[in-house]
Amino acid sequence: MIERLIAAPYRYRFAQLLNILVRTLRQQGIPYRQAFDQVLRFRNSLSLAFPASEIESMRVESAQAAGTPRIHITSAFIGLLGANGTLPLHDTERAAARTGPGTDESWKPFIDLFSNRAVGLFYEAWGKYRVEHGLNTRAQDDLLPLLTALGGLRSTSFGPARPFDSIPSEAAAFYAGLLRTRPIAASTVERVLGDYFGVPVRLEEFVGAWDPLPAAIRSTLGVTDPTLGFGAALGTRTWRNDLRVRLHIGPLDEETAKAFLPHGRSHAALKDMVSLFAVPSIQYEVRLLLDKPCLKPLTLRTKGQDRKRLGWNSFLTGTEGKASRPDIRSALRLTMGRGSTGRQNRDAQAPAVRL
Repeated sequence: MIERLIAAPYRYRFAQLLNILVRTLRQQGIPYRQAFDQVLRFRNSLSLAFPASEIESMRVESAQAAGTPRIHITSAFIGLLGANGTLPLHDTERAAARTGPGTDESWKPFIDLFSNRAVGLFYEAWGKYRVEHGLNTRAQDDLLPLLTALGGLRSTSFGPARPFDSIPSEAAAFYAGLLRTRPIAASTVERVLGDYFGVPVRLEEFVGAWDPLPAAIRSTLGVTDPTLGFGAALGTRTWRNDLRVRLHIGPLDEETAKAFLPHGRSHAALKDMVSLFAVPSIQYEVRLLLDKPCLKPLTLRTKGQDRKRLGWNSFLTGTEGKASRPDIRSALRLTMGRGSTGRQNRDAQAPAVRL
């Protein structure tokens, strides 16, 4: 590739040629900034002919002792001199007349000194809003920290980190567009969770739950002045249909179901993924749908890999060898505000197993 590049640089576009050179220099241990400061040099064209391509010529200067090679690139579409140069054409004519044997060419480095930085900045401006530019030139994804922050995770580039232990930051970046959609639709939650875990997910809305009433708004005789039908309430809690939703996950095989149980890998990832939707007013109940092979008769044992967890994956089968309700239910306890210390109350579950 490099031999073809040196032999026929005019076959390449300006940005394409620089991408190849910068990537090759990086592989040889020369970083991006050093490549522009010490290796790459942009020269002005002295031709007034119609440019046949963006690159007029390229010359590689041999490296001296304990030094780096210089690559001189003459561009035909940008610069101070040439047919497309900024200066008037007669300046290019006078410069061309002072080029050759027996002439003083000290003006060349002086003119190139000004255009060298301008051409380099043009290349950086060209790649600023191109997603692939950072990966091609610096092996660094400049867009990933932005998408990660948009998805709900804050990397160290934007201050103290806000990581998740169970899901990679790339997951938040990949689903950032759906996670920040408002209002969050049930189909969005189903698509994101189903795609991430690779299992069927269905969200049931308006399941309802008891909502405790704060002491300040409770109806107390002799203390508050409640009006029947306008704020009066009996008891310390009220039923709200919009408070809880239920996630139906499955059907699941035995290994996948174990991963979704508390202390399992998928269970922790599910809590983190649900937290990314940033809807703290909604409670989540999980219902794991089990395949028939998961419903085995209960056997008491203390050793082996097939030990049962009382209240989670143990079932009392009927006379026909079937459980009355082949599912496992639990409530997710989410902590929305987290610092860099990670998840809090990780193991706070509310099991409600149906036997």
